[in-house]
Amino acid sequence: MTAEILIVASPGTAWVEPVAKLARAHFEVVVVAPEQAVDTTRVALMIGAPPDLRSKVAGCPQLQWIQSTWAGIDALRDCMRPGLTITPLKGVFGQSMGEFILGWILALERNIIQRAGQKRWFPEIEQPIAGKRLGILGAGSIGSEVAARAAVFDLEITGLNASGRNRPGFANCYAPQSRMEFARGLDYLVSILPATPSTDGFVNADLLSQLARGAIFINVGRGNVVVESAVTAALEGGQLRYAVLDVFDDEPLSDSHSLWQTPGVFITSHTAAPTPDTAIPDVFAENLHHFLLGEPLPGAADPKRGY
Repeated sequence: MTAEILIVASPGTAWVEPVAKLARAHFEVVVVAPEQAVDTTRVALMIGAPPDLRSKVAGCPQLQWIQSTWAGIDALRDCMRPGLTITPLKGVFGQSMGEFILGWILALERNIIQRAGQKRWFPEIEQPIAGKRLGILGAGSIGSEVAARAAVFDLEITGLNASGRNRPGFANCYAPQSRMEFARGLDYLVSILPATPSTDGFVNADLLSQLARGAIFINVGRGNVVVESAVTAALEGGQLRYAVLDVFDDEPLSDSHSLWQTPGVFITSHTAAPTPDTAIPDVFAENLHHFLLGEPLPGAADPKRGY
């Protein structure tokens, strides 16, 4: 069994048939489960989740393009090579990320979780979030959409990105070398950073020390960014009031991990931004159009940056 396009996904995955239908109009297509062996000598294009594709890349001498079904492609970083284009799933997560981040900020600041469990009258009044400072690590396409939604609540929004160039929706943007200035006095710190060597341990004790005392930290990017011991210490010392952690270096997080019992930590099990069912076929259709015309693919990963 050989193919020009190889789709790797578990049986019954919703996006597979729409993507296969688009691909079959131009190529021979084979669909396999992640653990299934297949002849890949003719494969020019692969589609699937990066961890499922990683082991198959070396056996694809004609491979030209990988369409990831995830936003993060860190599992494929070592597979980048001249002549191979990898396209992350982009432009589809901003709304759900925004809902998650703003939902948690409101829930914690307005004591929604605490009030939901009250069995007595609770007349204490919370302070509004308007005028407070939100910093977004990763002021790219997703970060910009989050910023647009946060602006509705009259937050002061700053960002950090690789270039330090300002982007629409941000009062200021900082480069990584200015991260301490970026973090100074923030009430809310959100990380949407990808997993690359340059982001390892980015959120450490020094960075957290710059936040306003009692700040809230939310990580929806990748687990490598966070020094977990620093977050725990910041919570214990009152520098952080809460930490909402959606992603970790090792997933699923072990049932015995100490973070499950750490006061002030909310673990959300990598659920911040599920992929909409229609997103993968829509993104693939757009990229396939450019691929067939021999044009550069929008949003292709940059080997130098690793995302």
